[in-house]
Amino acid sequence: MPIVTFHIGMPKCATTTIQSFLAEGAAWLAAQGQVYEHHPEDRTRNQGNAAQLAAFGVAQDSTRMAAHLGYFLRSGRDVVLSSEVLFDLWRQERFVPLRDAVRRLGYELRVVVYLKRQDLWIESDFKQHVKGRSDWAGSFEHLLERRLSRGTLDYHRLLGAWAAQVGREAMTVVPLNPSQPQDFAVRRFLEIIGVAPPEGALGLAPQNVSPPAAMIEAARHIKAALLARGLSGPEIAPLLAQFMAQMPERAQTGAAQEILSPEARRDLLERCAASNAALAQEFLAGQVPFDPPEPVGAWVPLSERAVAILAERVSQEMLGSAPEAKPDSSFIGRWRAARRGKT
Repeated sequence: MPIVTFHIGMPKCATTTIQSFLAEGAAWLAAQGQVYEHHPEDRTRNQGNAAQLAAFGVAQDSTRMAAHLGYFLRSGRDVVLSSEVLFDLWRQERFVPLRDAVRRLGYELRVVVYLKRQDLWIESDFKQHVKGRSDWAGSFEHLLERRLSRGTLDYHRLLGAWAAQVGREAMTVVPLNPSQPQDFAVRRFLEIIGVAPPEGALGLAPQNVSPPAAMIEAARHIKAALLARGLSGPEIAPLLAQFMAQMPERAQTGAAQEILSPEARRDLLERCAASNAALAQEFLAGQVPFDPPEPVGAWVPLSERAVAILAERVSQEMLGSAPEAKPDSSFIGRWRAARRGKT
């Protein structure tokens, strides 16, 4: 019986890297017996090939979901469907209609989920909230408490909800750790679907790399100010991208990558310890999922690092540190131009 593999995330867990490899290597994968393709009516971008399918599932639109799925499974061959949006189907058994449709079409299903240690995941999540197109400009602490209160960092609970829908035997859980090789996520995925990797290096370029924490926090304050002036998230996102592209070299290394203090990191991991222990026993055959945190050097509070970034950027603007730059090529100039375009 053919198998459809659902790669469901989690978000910020090498998803873009895996999807880029699948898209670029689609012809090679097809020759290995695995079909990865996009639906001709799917207008989503950079979200894998199953974002629209997942959206139908979230909306509980069973008719369009079944039709969309039927396109992917029309060949009778093994199929790979990937989107982080699928992860949201853990709620209220919303994957069940999709599961049943897969079985009616004569397929077995497999669910693959990647996880990142909770402290590392929430830091990546915060960065994405700030630099993304949403109107989010809240603090890291606010986001952390929201994620904790909603159970997002309770991996055992989340995967238990998935197992209740598809069965534990259909699930493969892949913990990610900083100590693993850069191509580990892709090589592990190929192993799961039964495809031998091509010889030599996979040639994976870093994907969706987040800026350092200090730059993100500085960008968050700028975003809040621009939101207050009436700009929307989609208007602000390219301005922040330009701002962050000019980050000082020293903001890219060392403790500048850290958002959580060593004490806060330890406290968060202690709160997640019971969940991770249960995760290991029920989904990983007792294997400890995550490496312990690496020791860091002197830690400077995030707010202080952000102030230093903003002060340097403002001083550059005031002194016109780039002699060849025209007045409207500055960050403020670009913001004014965006405002003029809006009106």
